[in-house]
Amino acid sequence: MPLKHIIAHVLFWLVLMLTYAASEWGYRNNFQEAMIFELLYLPIRMIAVYVNWYLLIPRYLYKNKVLGYLLSLVSLLFLLAIAQRFLNVYWGYPTFFPDWFKKPIEVWIFFRIIQNLVILASPVAFSTGIKFFMDWYEQKNKANQLAMEKRAAELKYLKAQINPHFLFNTLNNLYGLSLENSQKVPQLILKLSDFLSYSLYDSAVEKLPLRKEIKLITDFIDLEKERYEGRLELDWQIATTVDQELAIAPLLLMPLVENAFKHGVKENIEQTKISILMEQIANELQFKISNTVPMKRAEQTPNGIGLKNLKRRLDLLYPNQYELNIVPTKQQFTAILKLQIDE
Repeated sequence: MPLKHIIAHVLFWLVLMLTYAASEWGYRNNFQEAMIFELLYLPIRMIAVYVNWYLLIPRYLYKNKVLGYLLSLVSLLFLLAIAQRFLNVYWGYPTFFPDWFKKPIEVWIFFRIIQNLVILASPVAFSTGIKFFMDWYEQKNKANQLAMEKRAAELKYLKAQINPHFLFNTLNNLYGLSLENSQKVPQLILKLSDFLSYSLYDSAVEKLPLRKEIKLITDFIDLEKERYEGRLELDWQIATTVDQELAIAPLLLMPLVENAFKHGVKENIEQTKISILMEQIANELQFKISNTVPMKRAEQTPNGIGLKNLKRRLDLLYPNQYELNIVPTKQQFTAILKLQIDE
């Protein structure tokens, strides 16, 4: 048994005996006699408490055998009460309280046996309540630990999905430029290296400053602008109220940006407009992004891996702290994320 558990048990009995002795002191006007009287009951009380704690509760009560538990407990207390009566009459009273033997003391007095049973039952009841609380608290901690481990594993899985998805889109961009023998490919490969560095190292932490996510978005936009050139009209604004040092989960805004380019520019041979606005009101971060919709997709709502993944991550990382609205129309697709950020 760990030392802290031994200390806890010692303190339990010490406090219990001092409390009983203080109560008995009121009847005897002698604290020493009151303490000796309570010490006479200590061994039997300990037997009752620990048999109930380690044997009866796990074997019967925790297995829903309530009747068996009650019968076993009452039988135990009754037998220990009889044993305590014999101990008191033949050793305790003659040794420590000889004045009580001016008259013969009978052993088999039913009232005294029941009195002993009640005296033994009180610490059993008190310790049972403590055990229930301790076991409940331990189970609660285990449940919380399992929930945290499950949440961490799921977040790791979701993040593992994000990185290949992001890499897949970026490699497609490079492939398109390489077919054109573009001189921009080396520069874009360097940007891809930065993206991978962010994905492997920066995004490994639980949260990072908002400015790093903004930098990633800006680099991604620069890459896309170089690829689509003339047919992309971009409006990317960050309000002055935005605190770029706010801590935010990594790769939380990128799926919305990727989605806008994938379903806006990539699938549209005409002029495409993408508008991005980031604002902050108090501790609420608002991120709004919209893109024009190609005519052939006017009746469809983009709902790929990126958005599904984002919603699940938001549920895990910011429960009851976010609002994600998807507003598709025939001409435009808009996503609005409102996120409550802890200071």
